[in-house]
Amino acid sequence: MLNWLVPMTWKPADSRWVRRIRTYVTNEEKVEAEDVGFFNGGQKSYFWTIVASALVFLISGLPMWFPEWFGRVAVAIGYVLHDVAALVMLVGLIVHIYESTAQQPGTFRAMTRGTVSRRWAWTHHPAWYREATGRDPRQDYQRALDREASRPEM
Repeated sequence: MLNWLVPMTWKPADSRWVRRIRTYVTNEEKVEAEDVGFFNGGQKSYFWTIVASALVFLISGLPMWFPEWFGRVAVAIGYVLHDVAALVMLVGLIVHIYESTAQQPGTFRAMTRGTVSRRWAWTHHPAWYREATGRDPRQDYQRALDREASRPEM
């Protein structure tokens, strides 16, 4: 987990991303905001939600493993917390699967192969694209649109 602390550190750009979540979910904008880096605010939120839920899951499981040490009340509370943590992780997984397949085409391939196309990078993570390539993602996006517009239709 320590190697994830730096890339998952919350930044002002992530708060801005969360405030714009409606445009992300509805695909209103074709290109993400300029400040979206390697991970966006939603991905970081999901990461920290899973970390917190896993800790609750682990800690709440202790009374269930050792009921004679904790007593009935702690065991009962442990069951509730354990179930809530499991449901949070399950809902997160379902949303994650949806986001990585139907909602954002190309994302599943990125997760399974570890590579993305330039177009996918400048569309979904412009700040990371700029950092990795040294190029302006908006200019490259506009160039691609211009190329597509100049192609003869079939």
